[in-house]
Parts: sequence; structure tokens; C-alpha cells
Amino acid sequence: AVAISVQDQRRLSSSSNMSELKWPSALVRKAFFDYMEQRGHTIVPSGSVVPYDDPTLLFTNAGMNQFKPIFLGTINQSDPMANLKRAADTQKVIRAGGKHNDLDDVGKDSYHHTFFEMLGNWSFGDYFKKEAIEMAWEILTKVYGLDPKRLYATYFEGNKELGLPPDDEAKQLWLDIGMPEDQIVPGDMKDNFWEMGDQGPCGPSSEIHYDKIGGRNAAHIVNQDDPMVVEIWNLVFMQFDRQKDGSLKPLPAKHIDTGMGFERMVSALQETDSNYATDCFTPLFKQIQEVTGVRPYSDKYGKDDVDGIDTAYRVIADHIRTLSFAITDGAVPNSDGRGYVIRRILRRGVRYARKYLNAEIGSFFSKILPALVSHMGDQFPELVKKQLDIKEILDEEEEAFARTLDRGEAQFEKYAAKAAKNGVKKLDGDVVWRLYDTFGFPVDLTQIMAEERGLEIDENEVSVAKEKAREASKAVKASVDTFAKLDVHQIAQLDQQKVARTDDDAKFVKGDSKGKVQLIFDGKTFHNSTKELPEKTAIGMLLDKTNFYAESGGQVADTGRIVIDDVVEFKVMDVQNYGGFILHSGYIEYGALSSGDEVICEYDELRRSPIRNNHTGTHVLNHSLREVLGDDINQKGSLVDNEKLRFDFSHKSQVKIEELRKIETLSNEYIRRNSKIFSKDVDLDLARQIEGVRAVFGETYPNPVRVVSIGMDVDTMLKDPKKQEWRQYSVEFCGGTHVEQTGLIKDLILVEESGIAKGIRRIIAYTGDAAHQVQREAAEFSKKLDILEAMPFGPAKDTQTKVISQELSQLVISTLTKDELNTRFQKIATSVIAEQKKRQKAEAGAAVGCVVK
Repeated sequence: AVAISVQDQRRLSSSSNMSELKWPSALVRKAFFDYMEQRGHTIVPSGSVVPYDDPTLLFTNAGMNQFKPIFLGTINQSDPMANLKRAADTQKVIRAGGKHNDLDDVGKDSYHHTFFEMLGNWSFGDYFKKEAIEMAWEILTKVYGLDPKRLYATYFEGNKELGLPPDDEAKQLWLDIGMPEDQIVPGDMKDNFWEMGDQGPCGPSSEIHYDKIGGRNAAHIVNQDDPMVVEIWNLVFMQFDRQKDGSLKPLPAKHIDTGMGFERMVSALQETDSNYATDCFTPLFKQIQEVTGVRPYSDKYGKDDVDGIDTAYRVIADHIRTLSFAITDGAVPNSDGRGYVIRRILRRGVRYARKYLNAEIGSFFSKILPALVSHMGDQFPELVKKQLDIKEILDEEEEAFARTLDRGEAQFEKYAAKAAKNGVKKLDGDVVWRLYDTFGFPVDLTQIMAEERGLEIDENEVSVAKEKAREASKAVKASVDTFAKLDVHQIAQLDQQKVARTDDDAKFVKGDSKGKVQLIFDGKTFHNSTKELPEKTAIGMLLDKTNFYAESGGQVADTGRIVIDDVVEFKVMDVQNYGGFILHSGYIEYGALSSGDEVICEYDELRRSPIRNNHTGTHVLNHSLREVLGDDINQKGSLVDNEKLRFDFSHKSQVKIEELRKIETLSNEYIRRNSKIFSKDVDLDLARQIEGVRAVFGETYPNPVRVVSIGMDVDTMLKDPKKQEWRQYSVEFCGGTHVEQTGLIKDLILVEESGIAKGIRRIIAYTGDAAHQVQREAAEFSKKLDILEAMPFGPAKDTQTKVISQELSQLVISTLTKDELNTRFQKIATSVIAEQKKRQKAEAGAAVGCVVK
């Protein structure tokens, strides 16, 4: 009998409130592992849901992804998995975006999820159809105790065009174990022939379906999308290799690849009509209810879900799982690829939470997160380890969307009302693109909103609008990059016209701000309206107030937009400060602006956030450099952008590896203290008196000057500025933007140390998500060295050593880690060269022996 610990049972009961369950979800998983382990399978951990080594995939979408090299025969013989004969696991799977996309179905039915677990067992050239079918039958009917009368099996019916015969062997095996013939159903290529891609391993499959109702023959509704007859397991018999010409060759070694839908199996065992009514989701529903105060979940669908609340429950519970596991494995919301999929999912969920559950948006998803970690953290400990990172990323992304959600919805309502007034059942493509471009509404979110109003959207029209906007941006960017500066004569002209200098205090405050257009600059002269200027050309905008950061002190300028909703949008591509006049350079996307217009200033928060990390990181690094290298260290320059920080400083010699190690360690200790950042405008003479204050030599500072301190209140320092204790803190003159607390930086990783001039050294470092990414890449490369080291000596190892050498030279990772990896690699390379010489000597000796004979 399969057992589960009392501690686990108690945790499950308290978390799910379903203590009467015979089959809690954790027990379902454990029973599968125990059964497979007893039959010689190695239980392996789930692969990452982000497939870093497979560029063809957005996300891991099947259990077999991590075994792909075995199936393709490309696995290195020294790889730990190379000798696997039987394996089993539960694989984290995301099907959203790309070829496999279940996002549109989530919430609407009882069994689709963007994230789910796939229990699976594999045989690599070991057992085949007979054993796979027998094991599946035994675990389903004997271990789990499912009623055999409710189980249906499908088999491949064959395909004459491709010369593929029916899989009568699989059908006979099902008959042999006792399944009645009227429960065995033939299936076509779509349902019962599995292929890895256009080429490569493939073969027929046999699906197992379960009838949730029973007491009938349901063979006629197998694979007919009936929610009461669901596929729970797919057994794939990989026996062919598809060639370039489309023909099939038998594989020399035949494999088994199976995938069981974990949530569907739990639903069958807990005797629920829906996956969502199981304890895979009830802990999340309970948390959602506590956070929002909405009515309890009642598992209603379609028209029965009159208020849409149950649909929202399902969408949110599904999405917090997808978001959390994707972020845990390294996906970060952004505007490209898998990052954009994550952003779409979060924004979709946020809108459901707000519209149907009346939830307060900004940190909603992170309030559901603890329930997920509590429920799934035992099986997936990486969730527990990364919980803080997940929370920070969710909150940052949600806050950014919350700022435009209200305005975006208001705009959508205007567009929808206009369509209704004109008797049109469709939203124009340029309108849909504008909702994305201005308010961050992904197209599929607008599609949902349109469906609610009985409207359609044309995705081709959206694509055309998108391409048109991007071409315009590309054309203008070059002219913005070379846009004319305000010279002394133009500044004098502004003074003569009594144009006030720009108030930019709002740059230190998160969120949008309002301003008023003063003048428009075309690069030569000032104008009162953009109507006088050609479309899609570079122009500069002067406002009375702004929250945009103008490039200074090494920190790059903000980008973003200046808007009047549904009237005009000005794309801001650069911001410069000319004697207190802040010029926003860019172009008009649509509409027109005139002097006196009140506008909303929206800097790109998701771009500024890593800039803040890197700027505070620069201060932390500067402090650590002084601690390790001494007081003669002086800043000579810096660059702070959204990708990295670069810091130039005076130092006579190369910084040694051990010194770099101390600098990085001290920096991360400072970050982990989660010290608060303080700032204050102070009289310049008084500010200079603060013990240990850092300033850039030769820089002219304003009076008063802004003092930024990490970990100590500036007012406290000013009471006794000469106190030696202040040297323990980073204190600098700085006009840049910073994080509120150092913990938000997460990590600081040094990736380069070099000399740029005599007595001047340069350090480049990454923080936050960029730092985590290089750490992941270093870990992946370390695995490659493990494999190389374990390879037997010979030509294959010689070739691989050259490949690895080139990869190592191009790797951008921690300088310290790279030094360690290089030491390891040199040891391997030395042994390879020694073995080559030994072989050559032996071959030469053998050749001499042949000549003598």
C-alpha cells in the first residue's frame, strides 16, 4: 500500500480543507512515483519550464523535452542521463503561446490550464508496448482503483496515403489485458500519431480516456471535447524516424514516452466533474476569496456562471501557477518572446480580478502567491526559494499596468460605443494596436473585452497597424539621435519670452504626472503647435512640469510617452536638460499638440526600474571599492542604463581576483541588509563636511546639492557631520533615481574588470534579473564542463574541448565564476593535450614498428 506521512496529510488537510479525501493530490503524485520506482524507473526532477537549451520552444510543453537528446541520439555519453533505461517524473508544463496554446480556453471549461503537471514514465530502448500498456492498466485499476468499465483506449487506425498500417498490436494488447472491444476506439493521425517535429522520432500512440459519469458506453464521445469523457494518459510508441523526404524508417531502438495529465487524474480520483473542483485549486480559491471578499467558488460554467465570478476564479488560479513557475525558472515579463507571454498572462489575470472580483490592483497576484507556495512548495522547493523574487516581479509588473488600466478601459469603452453608434461589429486594427501601444493592453485581452461587447477584431489589421507604427519609430529614431541641442541663443530666446524652466521634481516619484505644453522645437525654431510641422519627424517638447529623467550624472534618459488620451500621443525617445529647460525629443504618433495643452507624462517604468537598480548598485559598488582598495579610489566616470552599470575609477594596477571577490561579497552583503535609501537637498558647503561623502572629482555641483545615503538618514548625519561612523555608509552627491531599499537590487555581479587608460580601471556589473540570468548561464556552462570532464579521451573529446574553449571565451558571466570555470577548463584541456601527445607517440611507435618489420 502507498503511504503518506502524517505530517503531509495534516498539511494537506489544513491547506485544502478536504480532509475527507481518499486521494489528496500529493498522494496521487506519490503513488505514481512509488509504483514506477518499484518497477525499475529512476525518479528524476522536473526539467525547467524555461527551455534555455532549446531555442525552438517558448516553454517546456511536454514531459519529454528534457529527454529530447536521448530520443534524437545526440546525448553525450558522459551525460548523467546517457545511461538511463527507465525514468519517471512530474514535469512542469506551460502551454501558452507558440504551437501549443491553451490560454484562450482557460476559465471557459473544466480541464484546460496554461500550467499543469505531466506525470510520465519513459523507456529508452528497454521495454515497449506490452509492458507500457500493462503498467498503465495496473496503476489505473489496481493502485488508483479506477473502474475498468469507465476506461477507454484509443489506437492508431493507420494512414494509407503515408503507407502506415493500423496499430493492431496495441489494440490486441488492450484486448489481452481484459478491455472489452467496444471500449477500444481507432483514431487518426491527429489524435493517435505523435511526432517530435518535421523530422525525427515519431510513432503511433494510445490514449486512455476516462468517463466521469459511468454506467454507459461512452466510446462514441471519446475525443469529442466532451468534458465528462477526458483523456487522462497518452502512451507514445516511438518506433519510426521521419526522414527529410517525409518517409518513415524503423528506429533501431524503440522508446516509450507517456504523459498523464496530473490534474485530470486527480479529478477522476476525487470524483469531481471539473479539475478546478479538486484540491489542486481549492487552496488558491480560498486565498482569492480571503483577499477579495467575493462569494465562494461554485464551479459553474458558461451561461450558468451568470456573474462571471467562477470564470475569474479559474483564470486567476491558473495564471498565478503559470506566472510563478515561469518566473521561478527565469522568465521575466517584457515585450519579446516568452517574456511577452508572461506579461500578457499577468495583465489578462489582473483585468479579470478587477472586473469580476472588484479586486484592488497593484499587488493582487502576490497576495495569492503564499497559498501556492504552501500547497506546491514541498514537491517544487524552487518555489519556496524564489518566493521573494516572484513577489517583487509580480508587483512591479502589476503596478505598471495598474497605472494605465483605468484609462485604457475608458478608451476601450469609447471605441466600443463609437462602433455601436455606427452599427459596426468590429474594432479597427489601429484602435486595437493603440490600446496596446498606449495603455499596455495585449491584443488577446482586448479580444476578450471585445467579445464581452459582441465585437470582433481583425488580427491582420492589428499586424498592419503594428508594423506601420514600428516603421515610423525606426525612421524617426536616427533623427532623434542626432537632434539639435538648444544652444545659448535659443536659451536666451526662451528667457526673453519668459518661458519658465522645467520643474522636474516629479522624476523622483513613482507614477505618471501632469504637465502643460510650453513650446515645440523643430531643431531650429520654436512653434506653438505641431500642426505646423510635417508628420513623423523628430521634434522636441518643452513642458512646464515633467517626471521624465533627463540624461545626467551617467544615468541614461527616460523614454515613454506624453499623451492626451485618444487625442494625441507623443513618443519620447530622449530627454536632455539645457540650462534647466528639459527637452523631450521624439515624434507625434497621432494627433497634434499645442502650447497650453494639459498632458499626462508617462515614463517607461519597466525600463526605469532596472536603471534604478543599477544606479543604487553603482553607489554600493563605489563604497565597496573604497573598503577593499582604500581611500585613494576616486570615481572617474560611470554609465547607468537598463542593462548594466559601468564604473570607472582611479587605481594604479589591475584589481586582483581575490580583491574582486571581496568587493562583490561586500556589495551583496550591503544589498542583503535591505538598507533604506535616504535623500535630501543640502547646502553644498555643509554637505561637503559629511565624513566619507563621495563626489566625482572635477564635477560642478549645484547649490543646494542632493545627498543620497544608503542606510543612514541624511538629517542624522548633518547633526554631527564629522562623525567617523558615517564612513560605514555609502554617501554621495547624486541627482539620479534610486530604489527605496537595497534588497530590491537582489544581486550585484561583476562581469568585467579592465584598464581603459593609465591609472584608470573599469568595472561592469549586472544587478537584479540580469544578474540572475548570468548566474543561470554560468550554471549551465558548469554542467557542460562536467560532461566534458567525464568524456573518454579520444577525437570526440578533442573536438568538444575546442568548442567549449570558444564558448568560454565568449561567455558574459561573473568574473569570479569565469575565473573558476577557466581554471577547471585549463585542467581538462591540459589533460587532453597530454593524452593527445601520448596517443601520437604511441601511433608513431607503431608506425616505426611496421617499417622495421
